[in-house]
Amino acid sequence: MANTVYENTVLESKLTELVDSKIEVRALMSVDKSLEEGAGLTKVINRYTYRGSVETLDGGQANTNVGELTFTPKEYKVKRYQQTFRYNDMEAMQDPAMIDIALSGIADVMANQVRGEYFGELKKTSNRHAYSGNALSYGDVVDALASLGREVEYGLFIIMSAACRAAIRRDSDFIAAHSGEIVYTGQFGTLCGVPVLFSALVPDGMAIITDRNAVKFFVKREASLEQDRDIETKINTVVYERCGLIALVDDTSTVILGKKAADITASVSSGTLTVSGKKTSSDDIYWRKADFAALGGEDVSSWNKWDGSSKLDAAAGERISVAEAGTDGLCVASAVVTAA
Repeated sequence: MANTVYENTVLESKLTELVDSKIEVRALMSVDKSLEEGAGLTKVINRYTYRGSVETLDGGQANTNVGELTFTPKEYKVKRYQQTFRYNDMEAMQDPAMIDIALSGIADVMANQVRGEYFGELKKTSNRHAYSGNALSYGDVVDALASLGREVEYGLFIIMSAACRAAIRRDSDFIAAHSGEIVYTGQFGTLCGVPVLFSALVPDGMAIITDRNAVKFFVKREASLEQDRDIETKINTVVYERCGLIALVDDTSTVILGKKAADITASVSSGTLTVSGKKTSSDDIYWRKADFAALGGEDVSSWNKWDGSSKLDAAAGERISVAEAGTDGLCVASAVVTAA
């Protein structure tokens, strides 16, 4: 039986189609191809925040409150998402289906990587809504949506954990709002008119409200595939790659819902951090510059880990978020303070 030669274009087309079909989160973010147009492997992204209020004025009056637009620049580097697999001619002759199985495996791994990065960027948002009950409620979703201040909620969607789905289904306000529909179908497609999705990558008890403009996928090179073959050993090497970066570009329409963490007492004065009231003495303390308190169960392991004595790089007036976490990096207690 002669060896089957798989053309690059054939494998590339099949693999790209597979990857795109499995990266369902790509539909949840916008795509920007501006990086394809020029040289360079970095992208500086300004994450904007606008604060302002509307005033009703009589003729000749001027505003007393002026809106303020601030931004934080963040440099991202283009990543090369690559997978390699090898097969021998003898293996392909024994079972030609192995190539398709390998392509499916590559697509799964690639999709998992993109999913992880997408949710990792979403979790960088500065907006939090803490609930004090034992589980997320319909009312919490109503309040979180209101906190975004959007008159028109078209384009928003909610991603929640399976635990939240179960809690919402039992919520009396939700059942009443659906007029008994839940009794018969056991399902729901929307909350407050906003589509609901579910993901295992959202921690239990948490939900995220966002839209497609929050996270952007910057494409540098869409897809390419190369092959190499050792004519002596008959080992074939297939390399598939895509180049780009995934980044949070706008968090004004994103809010993370989660259970309120226990309180911890903290203060920052001239860079010196003082913490008391830890729930477990052996727990670690993490901190970051942010105007929100970490939610219960939130992963803070990527924050700055305090060694118990070093001074913080915090100027007077800056807001500092402090969190206590165990060895798993999940927050059990938190506070947000103003540095003095």
